[in-house]
Amino acid sequence: MFMYLQKNKKGFTLIELMVVVAIIGVLALLGLRLYTGQQQKAKEAIVKANAGTIQTLIQAELADKASLTEDEITAIFDAAQLRNPFNGDTGENVQGGGEGQVQVSVDEDSGVYTITGHGAGGVAVDPGLTARR
Repeated sequence: MFMYLQKNKKGFTLIELMVVVAIIGVLALLGLRLYTGQQQKAKEAIVKANAGTIQTLIQAELADKASLTEDEITAIFDAAQLRNPFNGDTGENVQGGGEGQVQVSVDEDSGVYTITGHGAGGVAVDPGLTARR
């Protein structure tokens, strides 16, 4: 007869639920922070790969020619269809010294082409690759 007056002890208290939500929130923030760091590393890896591709293409062109003009280097960038991971530009817009771009400089005396990729803020991400005849 008095069974309906007994308390039902099934379920969680409000405090227990709030603690669980707080723990999940902290874990989510940590995961998000690690995720954004991995995105930055991935973008810089793409820039390094772009520099390696340009080095290979320039080296291949130098197998047939003694030197390359600026227009020929620009044509190599166009043909490669590389993508800047920071702003999405493609083709010759990846050429230069800005963020996500690949810079090609040539020493006219020795005929050495130096290829350097630039990551976030235009900082060089690799020591510079070289191509020569």
